Amino acid sequence: MPRNNELNDVEIKQKKIALRLAAFFACLLLINFVLISLIYSWADWIAILILSLLFIVPGYISNAGMVITGKNGKPIDTGRVWRDGKRIFGDHKTWQGLIFGPLFIGIPISIGIFAVFLVLWPGIEEIVNQSQFVLYYNVTIFRYYFIGGIFPIGILSLIVRIILCSYGAAIGDLIGAFFKRRLNIESGAPFWVVDQLDFAIVSMLFTCIPAIFLPEIFLIPDIYIIIFLIILTPSVSVIANAVAYMTGLKNVPW
Repeated sequence: MPRNNELNDVEIKQKKIALRLAAFFACLLLINFVLISLIYSWADWIAILILSLLFIVPGYISNAGMVITGKNGKPIDTGRVWRDGKRIFGDHKTWQGLIFGPLFIGIPISIGIFAVFLVLWPGIEEIVNQSQFVLYYNVTIFRYYFIGGIFPIGILSLIVRIILCSYGAAIGDLIGAFFKRRLNIESGAPFWVVDQLDFAIVSMLFTCIPAIFLPEIFLIPDIYIIIFLIILTPSVSVIANAVAYMTGLKNVPW
């Protein structure tokens, strides 16, 4: 879609913020890569990248799925307002998106992805054993993130992880919408960084719950994965939108 250059003052301000954030997060990713490579190895940074994506991918897919399934649905707040006189969530947050985004898109696609890894695991395990990792030298960590753990308990733990991560993203997105309405930010308007992190943070929290009660089956991601996801999640959205804007694919860089 060709870009419309007629931006109002507010949009011009938001454009500057978007482009600066894109540069900022690109620098953060580079710094993260350099530090991990110097302290451990570049291979460990690649491992952090892969393990982080495996951990959060159901949340990413569900977050996108809510947009697809939630169109023209009944608003969760049914038009009601909060005590501040503003909508609770807004028209864009629907029951269809909340329930069916994870159920019909996030969960089944994620199960399909991990099913492929189950088939490929013997080869992946061999590659891991031959790799020179400093931080991630235990193949058990890779087994947990790729296939859930030892069969058959690992399969059950993986499914639980996928479900919690998927619906954690849905709840996180809803919480973000609630705070956007409190700050009088309209649906579709940028709520910088929060828009990109709300679903991911709640996804991580939901997915860690079983590890509190069953630490022998579930793992809490280490600090390197958590930090990387906090950097990566907004980076993907902010940088992609900025690039799409500069190449004329979007009218605005958000």
